[in-house]
Amino acid sequence: MAYIRAMQAYFFDLDGTLTDSRAGLYPAFRCGLEAIGVHSVSDAQLKLFLGTPLPQVFRAMRPDVSQDEIDRGMAAFRALFERTGIVANELYPGVIDLLRSIRKRGSVIWVVTSKPQNQAIEVVSFLKLDRYVAGVIGAGLAETDTKTDLVARALAAAHADSRAAVMVGDRSYDVVGAIGNGVLPVGALWGYGSEDELKAAGCRHFAKSPDDFRMAYVETNAGFVESGLAAAAGRY
Repeated sequence: MAYIRAMQAYFFDLDGTLTDSRAGLYPAFRCGLEAIGVHSVSDAQLKLFLGTPLPQVFRAMRPDVSQDEIDRGMAAFRALFERTGIVANELYPGVIDLLRSIRKRGSVIWVVTSKPQNQAIEVVSFLKLDRYVAGVIGAGLAETDTKTDLVARALAAAHADSRAAVMVGDRSYDVVGAIGNGVLPVGALWGYGSEDELKAAGCRHFAKSPDDFRMAYVETNAGFVESGLAAAAGRY
């Protein structure tokens, strides 16, 4: 794909990309799992599911789970997360400098997350990211929202050409969603997923930290040059 000269939009996943949400997610995960009869789940097990849509987590942990039980588990998860999980979110070091740098250069920033829309907006507001972020695209309560659907909505909301957009995320879903819309995926290696997972999904471009991404894909054209996308960075 030929990318055009100026990046109009930067799309960021939330959990594991902008925020470290484990302190709030783990108790909420356990609450939801206990509601469907799954107990004594370790942090190591839960880490595998960070960034995964909640119904998929329940099915992986209990393959015979019914839809009614999934609904009950999701309600339990959300009730606890809304009480205690939102305020447990922390920004990764360098995120504010990254967002400021993008806005300084005139590009727009959207959060694109599989987290329910209302919860995502609350997290963005709590962390005061709304001063940098143009909007939030989150999932609905139905299971039908894929990351591909969400990235498509973000492109439409941002009025951005897919060839002038970047999707930054730490899990395979972020990569698949970007590629499905013709958007350049960049793997956030500081998050919850592994480089192997991201590569298997089709990601070829990576950053080790928010500062690394800022230097390679915002303030210089190094990342685009290394990716063979120097034309996309022509404004630098």
